[in-house]
Amino acid sequence: MLCVTDLNIGRLVQGDVTASFVPPVAGAVVELLGRHDSSVEGKMAVIVGENKALELALQVLMQARGMVVVSSAWNAESLQKQVLQADVVVLASAGRGSLPPAWVRPGAAVINCGPALVSEELRPAGMAVEMSVAAGVGSLAAALRIQNVVASSCRWMQEQQYRQWTLRCLKLQPLAPVPSDIEISRSQVPKAVALLAGELGVLPEELEPYGHAKAKVRLSLLDRLAAQPDGKYVLVAGITPTPLGEGKSTVTIGLVQALTAHLKLNSFACLRQPSQGPTFGVKGGAAGGGYAQVIPMEEFNLHLTGDIHAITAANNLVAAAVDARILHEATQSDRALFNRLVPSVNGSRRFSPIQITRLQRLGISETNPASLSPEEVSSFVRLDLDPEKVTWQRVVDTNDRFLRKITVGQANTEKGHVRQTQFDIAVASEIMAILALTDGLGDMRARLGRMVVGSSRAGQPVTADDLGVTGALAVLMKDAIKPTLMQTLEVSLWTPERGTCGETFPLLTLASLPVFPARELVRAGSPAAWCMVGMLVPPAGQREMGAGLCVFTDGAGPRRGGQGGRRESERPVRADWVPRGGGARRSSPTPAPFANIAHGNSSVLADKLALKLVGEDGFVVTEAGFGADIGMEKFFNIKCRSSGLRPHVVVLVATVRALKMHGGGPNVSAGAPLPREYIDENLGLVEDGCSNLRKQIEIAGLFGVPVVVALNVFKTDTEAEVDLVCRVAKDCGARDAVACHHWAQGGRGSVELAKAVRDATRQERGHFRFLYDLQMPIVEKIRTIAQKVYGADDIELSPEAESKIAYFTEQGFASLPICMAKTHLSLSHMPDKKGVPTGFILPIRDVRASIGAGFIYPLVGTMSTMPGLPTRPCFYDIDLDPVTEEITGLF
Repeated sequence: MLCVTDLNIGRLVQGDVTASFVPPVAGAVVELLGRHDSSVEGKMAVIVGENKALELALQVLMQARGMVVVSSAWNAESLQKQVLQADVVVLASAGRGSLPPAWVRPGAAVINCGPALVSEELRPAGMAVEMSVAAGVGSLAAALRIQNVVASSCRWMQEQQYRQWTLRCLKLQPLAPVPSDIEISRSQVPKAVALLAGELGVLPEELEPYGHAKAKVRLSLLDRLAAQPDGKYVLVAGITPTPLGEGKSTVTIGLVQALTAHLKLNSFACLRQPSQGPTFGVKGGAAGGGYAQVIPMEEFNLHLTGDIHAITAANNLVAAAVDARILHEATQSDRALFNRLVPSVNGSRRFSPIQITRLQRLGISETNPASLSPEEVSSFVRLDLDPEKVTWQRVVDTNDRFLRKITVGQANTEKGHVRQTQFDIAVASEIMAILALTDGLGDMRARLGRMVVGSSRAGQPVTADDLGVTGALAVLMKDAIKPTLMQTLEVSLWTPERGTCGETFPLLTLASLPVFPARELVRAGSPAAWCMVGMLVPPAGQREMGAGLCVFTDGAGPRRGGQGGRRESERPVRADWVPRGGGARRSSPTPAPFANIAHGNSSVLADKLALKLVGEDGFVVTEAGFGADIGMEKFFNIKCRSSGLRPHVVVLVATVRALKMHGGGPNVSAGAPLPREYIDENLGLVEDGCSNLRKQIEIAGLFGVPVVVALNVFKTDTEAEVDLVCRVAKDCGARDAVACHHWAQGGRGSVELAKAVRDATRQERGHFRFLYDLQMPIVEKIRTIAQKVYGADDIELSPEAESKIAYFTEQGFASLPICMAKTHLSLSHMPDKKGVPTGFILPIRDVRASIGAGFIYPLVGTMSTMPGLPTRPCFYDIDLDPVTEEITGLF
């Protein structure tokens, strides 16, 4: 049937022999003609009948051999004349009568494609040569049909193999002064995502377009390319953040643009999707900035493919199930609960599969509802959740400080079951972290089922599986798990529709549930999304918010504070926003969790997809939230354990301005001009601040991964300051240190960085090692991080923290990795202590567990999971032109 479809015939007409099949009957006719007459060029053929598909195929094949082809219906008045003039007569379908022998001139070939269409008088008269279906066409067509099946199978097998990229780059023409981000973004028309995906070797059936410029990438791609060697894996981290910003996202995008557009190496950026909280709050979006950004930046920063909304829906479904279950258990008897949980349908009761799973966990082997004893019925129906020990919170993707503590159940219908609870920002949800760390739908469903929502009055953990909600959560998250593919402004992975701004890279964003879109490659909770030099986007989760290149994006997080957004001269310094108690700074295409309270990285799936797509010599650049002590440590100890992946090199981002603050420079105030220390040359402050850079390089060394320092240059930086930082970095053990100018120049401004990264991956890989063994006691794992990474003298556990550690150990959770929830603004727990603080004891206020995500998270000091709006949020400047539908004020 494939041979007679409109698509196949269209390809045949176009002469596309690589993608089309010759219909077997048409092929048989041409083959028989060749046997009858070796030279058919210039001869006339008449096709009689109304089989349009066969007629068109025969016309194409015969005309290709130089024949003159005429089609005629059986009832055409000119049929006799045409047949008398023909050298070849093809009977394509049965007519109302037979073809008179006298109509066929001597020596002409009559090929019957249908049953007995030629008069029996033809054969004895010897006036023509007939090749009937039975004698020739039928058997030959059957053989050719088999041949097409074999060819189709071979093509399919070939399509499943890795395909070389066929990306075409646009020329980038940076302007000076650099226009606003949104002006630069709009000056480039994105390439159709289906075209981009094809250039990257993504099959049509592996792509789910969401409009013109973004698409989800199906996880089946991983199965297809399972045997393909991975590319080079690069992690972008930074020094301890300051309100002045370091620009990890722009470095990530600039690096992939340089690798692909200028060094001709395949590359993907994997970034996290932006959260709506920072986008409308203080920090703005997370698409990068200047000539290193993801496009369309409006789509990237607003909703993307809805991954964070999916996380919100799933999270709040669990919250609703928790409160509803507490109410129903408190107001119904065991038998009433059982009758409603296992209703009689047509006179029969049956347990659902998830209820059978609960029975098995309770040690009840009986699966016949009628056979359960009263004690077993009570054990089955009563979770006995303690309202005071419910740990699951509702979420919303908006900065709303008045939801930090609320009271629910005040309506009369809730019968007095009132309790205090709170809202978190959506990307703080454990579901975001799960999306970032999962490696497939099955694993995601299992992790969702293990999520602990609270404790029973007997002290036992109650899970999503116990609530019976796991399957519904998996349904809500089934699309969010897929990375989102987008593209960057430069290296328009090979020629998006023309634009004056430049090249475009593929961007894989994963909703960060913990962003297949993070900024580049981004995914949920973990930065995701994917970001190749082409752009895929991954799920939402716990991270600063980020995005991607050829980008895979994830879903969520506040945005970067480095170069990008507005023009440098226009960007106010915002020092008063500390999201989630510490403040993620940027967002990405794959929703992702904040790095100060979660692991803050793009999705594992986005990274894995990108590593397969770039090929063995390609590069995947992913980003860790906040400083190396926060995001990078969790990348190694949590994400690398979960994924099995090992990075080849770490790119450590720094700026002269941030180093000056770490060296003792004055604080900055929101909206106020920068103090002169950050504008004028001050080698003393820079040198003192390099202590923080030195410490972050040492932290990377703990894991055995080489470091390349990327100095994100501002126009106020002097040559002496830049040279000083690069020299100190090399003296501290960095493989190389390079000044970067991607914000103003695009990929060309990061060519030296790209070369340094390429050269670092060509050297013999060091021995990667984790910081601690998972079998160590929880306390010792916390102490190891505090002393070796943060530089603390020791840790101090509160009574509550000690109690929780004992409880988690008793429940069998002691072998999980540690995800420290600590301010990102200092190596210590004190946000105002810059540089490298020493001589401090790290206080552990509480210890909690994300069993579904798979980590224990100690709380250091006070950590907020719901940011608040400042006096003047970003939304004051955001508006829509009702005529053009263009968005203004977004950055």
